[in-house]
Amino acid sequence: MTSYLDQLTARDLALLARIAAIDPDRLRTELRHRPWLINDLLADPQVYQAVMEDKSLDAGIVSPFLLFAILLHRAAAEIRNSTYVSDWTGPKERLPVFDVAPLQEFLDDPARTFFLVTVLTSFAVPQRLPLPAHPFDLFEIAGWVEMSQPEQRAILLRRLGDVSLLLAGVFPDKTGPAPLGPRDAQRLGHTIGMNADELLELCDSARIGPGLSAMETLGSRWYQAASVEKGMPLVLNDVAIRFRSARRVLNHVTDRYLYRLDPRWNVAA
Repeated sequence: MTSYLDQLTARDLALLARIAAIDPDRLRTELRHRPWLINDLLADPQVYQAVMEDKSLDAGIVSPFLLFAILLHRAAAEIRNSTYVSDWTGPKERLPVFDVAPLQEFLDDPARTFFLVTVLTSFAVPQRLPLPAHPFDLFEIAGWVEMSQPEQRAILLRRLGDVSLLLAGVFPDKTGPAPLGPRDAQRLGHTIGMNADELLELCDSARIGPGLSAMETLGSRWYQAASVEKGMPLVLNDVAIRFRSARRVLNHVTDRYLYRLDPRWNVAA
């Protein structure tokens, strides 16, 4: 299983060591023997301030992985201390929702937070798929699933889950209002053997955010299907069960830090 230490670059470690006032080699040794310490370091407000607010810092010194790790840990600290979060209700529209406990529970496990960091990083630095499909195109990836070998199928299913989580978590304004058409639902649902009733649910345009609902359903199923294949991380099924919470965490990160949306709450007095 990969860890933060496996993903951090030498420059990332040097920066973190400088902020923590420790020698980089010593920091590497500490993290090798006590890997959980990285969570405290990434959640340190000084790290956020140094990376996100220090104008003298060269932006290129920070890897996408470290950037997303800092933002996820910052968001996790906010959510743990919040009584409500903004939830998507339409393009550029959010409402305060007091159902924060599922998000707090999701973030209580460092493995799930690390998983979200790796998902975001995989889109900033996409890895080649085992078959010639575009790494961001659901339909192109889905078209290769049936023709793939078992080890390739696991990677493709995992990628389908990642893309659906990105679309619902980072681009809800684009994804949310757009229901799937019957043909598209069949193309995607066929990869996990959905029956006719399940496919009809994917096309239900009467829901608030029909696109989000479809991506949540498909993403959860894709992760579950991938999780039983050899070589897939154990956390995959864990996230599949909590897919909606994962989506909402990413919505918070996106609105607060990636696109900085200031929600306008139209709540009657």
